[in-house]
Amino acid sequence: MDSGKAVQLLSRQRHDYANHLQVIKGYMEMGMAERALEYVNSVVREVAQESRLFHATPPEMAIRLYEMQLWAKDRGIKLRFGTLESEHSVGVMLSQGFADIYQVLQDLQVPSDEEEFEVRLEMLESKDKTMVRLSWTGESEPVVREIVMAR
Repeated sequence: MDSGKAVQLLSRQRHDYANHLQVIKGYMEMGMAERALEYVNSVVREVAQESRLFHATPPEMAIRLYEMQLWAKDRGIKLRFGTLESEHSVGVMLSQGFADIYQVLQDLQVPSDEEEFEVRLEMLESKDKTMVRLSWTGESEPVVREIVMAR
């Protein structure tokens, strides 16, 4: 990653955390300590997921997945990570997988009435392929999209 990209990600992260602090401060100033605590707990869960992402995948992949998570968040999608088996997948994911995942996310019709539209991403490996599974709740039933990449 070049230094410009690193600065951009750090700036975004700083902005997000400053926003979290403003929300907490607002709840506290309004005497809504219980809401402030709920919000702090949600931020703690978010940070724990980010930490797991950075510990579960190689650095190149972790950064790309984190960028994708931020991109999705800007579009009203809360991208959550499940199983991330990536021991042998780095090359195929960097060359092909991310573009395919972005396409699925971009094609989603996020309901405007939903406060939070959650999509779960899992990556599973077998000896000859890598599979990325994206899942979310559709209008009437769960929706699953699988992207299979040969290694």
